[in-house]
Amino acid sequence: MWLKIKPEVPLILGDVRAGSQFLSSIHYIPGRVLRGAWAEWLQAQDQQNILPTVERVRIGNFFPTTEWRPIRYTFPLPLSALTCKRKSGFLREPHKENPGHGVVDTLLPQLAYSLLEEAGARFSVPFALTCIECGDRMEPAGGFYTLYRDGSTERYAQIQLRYHAQTKVGLSRHRRAAVEQMLYTASALSPRVKSLQEEDETTALIFMGRVHGEREDVEALIDAVNHVAIGALHTRGYGRVRAEEADVEGFPGIKERVTRFKETLAHCWQDLKRLAVNAEDLPEGPEGIYFSVDLLSPGVFRQGGVPGLVPTLHINGQALEPVFWMTRPDLASGWSAGWGLPKPTNLAARMGSTYVYRWEGDPKPLITALEHLERRGIGERCDEGFGECLICHPFHQEVEEK
Repeated sequence: MWLKIKPEVPLILGDVRAGSQFLSSIHYIPGRVLRGAWAEWLQAQDQQNILPTVERVRIGNFFPTTEWRPIRYTFPLPLSALTCKRKSGFLREPHKENPGHGVVDTLLPQLAYSLLEEAGARFSVPFALTCIECGDRMEPAGGFYTLYRDGSTERYAQIQLRYHAQTKVGLSRHRRAAVEQMLYTASALSPRVKSLQEEDETTALIFMGRVHGEREDVEALIDAVNHVAIGALHTRGYGRVRAEEADVEGFPGIKERVTRFKETLAHCWQDLKRLAVNAEDLPEGPEGIYFSVDLLSPGVFRQGGVPGLVPTLHINGQALEPVFWMTRPDLASGWSAGWGLPKPTNLAARMGSTYVYRWEGDPKPLITALEHLERRGIGERCDEGFGECLICHPFHQEVEEK
């Protein structure tokens, strides 16, 4: 089920450091923040069995966007996305000043190139991509994007966040006077963002995300979020939001995503095969079923009992190691309001990391296992929102931006 959260006041989320004089915010709402707000609301209602209640719903991360046209989905860009170094951005952005030379995904072309080399292909040039518009170099494209349905077409867009800064002074509760050397600046996410169409105008910021659980439990979560503030400094007026169910249509199911992934990989295979000097000696296509697991939040993994960045999947009694991956290190940490203490800090794979696996055999048990994997998450500390994943991220189809 998709939910949307609309801030009514500025938000400061998840990046506050004790003793810092500059309080900044991350750009999305982690699922664990909503889980903590729900637990806080249940505690205020003197309810028992709080932990079993909040564990019945798996809350994903919520990503920033705005309401312009019907939304198909909002996700972080995978680490395999590249854009022009000279003029970055999507080719068909709604705002006339925003369009760039396009954003493309390189996972499937690089995977096809790697598999062809394993099959014995000999290429006269190494794998490299340049901008199709100006021929300049490409660089990684980060952040979040939204796919809108604009009439009979679809358009990608990225919003430009705005910030709300306030400089405050610490007050002593005992002396009722300013505390010496306690001046700090809070830079919060503004509830308004730049309009996608009209220059010098703003529109409301919203966050879109997915939750997995029974409807009555999700409705209890929505009710809690509508009664308590989220994030930091909520005793100073920050963090009040409004949550409701979102109307998202046309998001493809796992079976359809796996099928499209396979078709695009076969197309890239044929396209690159003709560049090999020994093309006639190569197979017609890749063998087996390939699929990707893309992280929508940092993932905490272990390899041989020690922290690692590469997960192993266990499907139908088989241990699957990735055949191709793109990842970067990050840290998984947090603050427990219940304990009044910081949570453990772990090495994690960064949001946007992507891993490709190969499956040989009947696809039916694979699809069932992948549906369970997407609902549960991958790795450790999934109940805190880490390890949220998406099977075959739709953006991997954008080998050329449409």
